[in-house]
Amino acid sequence: MTQKKFLDNFRDEIQKGFVSDRISPNNIAELQKYKRKSEIPSMENFYEAIENFENKKTFELEKPSVGYFCNIVPEEIILACDLHPVRLCCEDQVCAQAGEEIAPGDICCVIKSICGKFYGRLYENLNLVIIPGTCDPKTKLAELISPLKEIYFLDPGRDSDYLENAAIWESRYTELFDFLKKRFHKNPGRTQLISACHKTNKRTEIFRKIYQLRTDYPDSINVFDYYIMIYASFFMEIELWNDFAEKVYSQALEKKKTQNKPRILLVGTPVIFPNFKIIDVLEQSGLAMATDIQCTSFGRFFNPVEIDEDTESGIIRALALKNIAGSICPCLLNLEKMANLIIDTVNQYNLDGVIYYNLRLCQVFEIQTAILRQILKQRNIPFISIKTDLGKEDTGQLKTRLEAFREMLESHRK
Repeated sequence: MTQKKFLDNFRDEIQKGFVSDRISPNNIAELQKYKRKSEIPSMENFYEAIENFENKKTFELEKPSVGYFCNIVPEEIILACDLHPVRLCCEDQVCAQAGEEIAPGDICCVIKSICGKFYGRLYENLNLVIIPGTCDPKTKLAELISPLKEIYFLDPGRDSDYLENAAIWESRYTELFDFLKKRFHKNPGRTQLISACHKTNKRTEIFRKIYQLRTDYPDSINVFDYYIMIYASFFMEIELWNDFAEKVYSQALEKKKTQNKPRILLVGTPVIFPNFKIIDVLEQSGLAMATDIQCTSFGRFFNPVEIDEDTESGIIRALALKNIAGSICPCLLNLEKMANLIIDTVNQYNLDGVIYYNLRLCQVFEIQTAILRQILKQRNIPFISIKTDLGKEDTGQLKTRLEAFREMLESHRK
């Protein structure tokens, strides 16, 4: 197949005009701050892994590294080709500021962060980048970074109905699989696909135990450790992550205890290190994030690959069922299903309220706010929407709003 090309005739001009000094975001001090809050000894493994990643030590691998965005890119296909997958979603203020040289200031801060990282030459060791057309900014992102890296553009469409689209999704995933085989001179088949699915399903099994434990006892694994584990999964070998996470779970079981803080469901845009502002403010406001519905955590880990037919075609369809039909991205999931998921989660885990978190200028999340508020109001489920960005200037204002929300929840309990 012929892969889509971008800006080939202007590559040299763009590189000369924009690729200059490297940027050097230093998040180690921030990392150490959260490490000091941890009460689980084995979390040291995850903090060390992130420190190595931040110091550019992680990519020293024998196998090629493939960067990708969004859950609809099937990690299992990358693994089956004996490649190292690296999740590239980024929320770094330093990178976002650098990215404004490429992307306009009034666009999604995740896109700006990604541009800053690529044009700051922080992803030099990636051999290929897979970008899906899930939203308009990501579609254009493929062009913006194409002068720097080889890009594979994956376009599954924006309809999550499995029955109507299964054949299309299978075709798109098969094309990707064939491309990776040819590009990296690999020859995997159903055996390698099944092995990759076993790895990610094992990770799902461990994540579900951690997810359930935190819904019952949020302080057993504090919210910072939870998101540190999620971030470390972006680049760690899966078997190693699974081993470390099992140890964390075992130690967390020994220290579980009840607490009286209101238990919150956090919904919306993902929380990605080093942007922990929302969970910092949650903690300071006396709220416990007991569970979440976000794409990089729940959306990525909670559902396994369910293989009904272990042919290559059957496995690829199972991946489409998990990653596209099961997506919680508002670009794919309709609003009725999202509302039902929130209501079911609140009822299942007996949660006190919902915080709908939106990074400013991510319109696909923001546009849902008013409808979700009204639906939850009619069901007497307390709801607050938070809109912010990567800066710290509004921290005090957010804390005031969430403290008032906590007081309302405590009154609601009585």
